[in-house]
Amino acid sequence: MDLDGRFRWFYVSEPRREREILRNVFGNVSSYHILVTWNGERFDIPFLCSRALKLGINPEGLMKPVHLDLASFVRSCLKLSRMDLYHVARFLGIAKDVSVEGVDVPSLYQEALRGRRGAESRIRSHCKDDLETTRRVFLKVLPLIRFMKPELAL
Repeated sequence: MDLDGRFRWFYVSEPRREREILRNVFGNVSSYHILVTWNGERFDIPFLCSRALKLGINPEGLMKPVHLDLASFVRSCLKLSRMDLYHVARFLGIAKDVSVEGVDVPSLYQEALRGRRGAESRIRSHCKDDLETTRRVFLKVLPLIRFMKPELAL
């Protein structure tokens, strides 16, 4: 998702297409100066690098942008009792859909591969909501990021 809220969906509808889709993701990500994630340094980046290496893809495109893990930044700058995206968003007055959670995605993906109607759209809605929530949290804490990380030139 771009900072303006434009959402792009990269989805491996068939396992044989994973290499192609992953190359498209890396090409897209490499065009940005900064990549903002929520827990990306703990999950997304290592997961995508692992898949790339398994598939014989150079993960360099993923590493090209400066990475800002918003979860890590928030943990270091705010003192909240819960630091997951839902609770941080809630603290900041941002609504977050929890009808599907990240933990649900692997089983939904297996259902989608088996042809269950609606499984893919539920994954897509979850991903879009997570990204929109992350984008809105980012915009709320942007003044703090600008102050604490002037090297990002945001």
